[in-house]
Amino acid sequence: MKTYFKNVLSVFCLLVSTSLLIASPSFAGTPENYLMWQMPASGVSFPIYVYNNGSQVGYLYGTTQQAFAGAYDPQSTTASYQLYYQNGGVWYSCSIALANGSLNGSATTCPGAVINAPVTTSNVYTIALGTTAWPSASTSPVNPVNTDYGKRRITFINDTKYSMIQIGEHCTVSVNPNNPNCVNKENLFQIQKGKSKILTIDNAKKEGANFPAGLNSAAFTVTAYKNKAGKIVKTGGYGAGENPYATKIESTSLPVNTSNGIQTPTGATNFDVSAVDGYNFNVIAYPESPTYCTYTVPPENSNVLGAGLYSKDKPLAQLTGLLASLCKNSSQLPTTTGADAWNLTISKGGEFQGCMSPCTYATKNSGVGSPTANQFCCAGSFGGSPQACDQPVGTLGANNSTYVTNLQPPVSTHVYRFAYDDAIGDFACPAETNFVIKFVSVEAL
Repeated sequence: MKTYFKNVLSVFCLLVSTSLLIASPSFAGTPENYLMWQMPASGVSFPIYVYNNGSQVGYLYGTTQQAFAGAYDPQSTTASYQLYYQNGGVWYSCSIALANGSLNGSATTCPGAVINAPVTTSNVYTIALGTTAWPSASTSPVNPVNTDYGKRRITFINDTKYSMIQIGEHCTVSVNPNNPNCVNKENLFQIQKGKSKILTIDNAKKEGANFPAGLNSAAFTVTAYKNKAGKIVKTGGYGAGENPYATKIESTSLPVNTSNGIQTPTGATNFDVSAVDGYNFNVIAYPESPTYCTYTVPPENSNVLGAGLYSKDKPLAQLTGLLASLCKNSSQLPTTTGADAWNLTISKGGEFQGCMSPCTYATKNSGVGSPTANQFCCAGSFGGSPQACDQPVGTLGANNSTYVTNLQPPVSTHVYRFAYDDAIGDFACPAETNFVIKFVSVEAL
């Protein structure tokens, strides 16, 4: 759940971690299903190195990690893997062989290996291994490489019509103790039209012994742009006394522990694009390279895992509609009889600047803690669970407002729309994932 007042990243996503394993070329199955490694809690040592056809294709750092072998068809997938770990200077190894979607018993040497089918609504199969130690390896793995988690970054691109956009960072200091990466600054940097800016998550020089410290509960927004007249126009509602309404990029890259030169992440990278407060710019967000990320299959808090392979061609999230008309068509009817419909549009001099969410509008006009604000912010008697917040068909609530129902494909895909909307737009990606955030042109502001 994320509320208007404080961004609370999904606990479920924080406790897991994903790692991209490049699939064997023989993985030609249905792309909607995926095969995930499930390593035992005992009997083996970490890290585990995964090889396919003599080349390393995976790095497994722990039992809570969710690491994918690739797309999986239970009728046709054929692939083979060699897994290695080291203990006391000795290498141990076992093999996994798949033929027509099943384990090839004569070629599979990993103890207790089994493929588990998912629950009905999930698309994630797991290949689980037993807790028995593996046989000693006849040969060592070729040049095993540990993943470097200290180079995490976010690339921001100005693909808008504006000659300059300004990016701001909004960070929860209380969950980033002694972390220099956490700053609250409206003018973090500026990006010229057609250019990009790389934000490095970790900085060894600044972090010292805490490197890589990551960045917990951070958000990035467009806080200003330069119009045709060359004037800097502030946007997003982050000025003194204002209510934020910006399109928000939210990310948590957790700290990484280092022992004997080996880095071990404390969890996955949690990522979403949020319109919980509102929206002011179109955006397309995707991993820098093709990456498996997981999500919670609806409904909210189902605890059912889903997965997808995301890339520039299949973004994690995007908001690409005409925002002014979208906002105008999302006028929220109030809960009080006879009152005028809410005007969610933010404008300056008659020009569109952005759109408030019903939560932001109710907070601005009725006040924090008011019954209306509680209803649309999932707070007070409407807080604590999706069941308390969600309203049934025919009863207006945060989950079924016109603001929410209008943020649907194709204008909005996987964009977080209200407090209990985790299942539509909250992703857990590999700890080492680099992201690209491309802000694109919107209708004239």
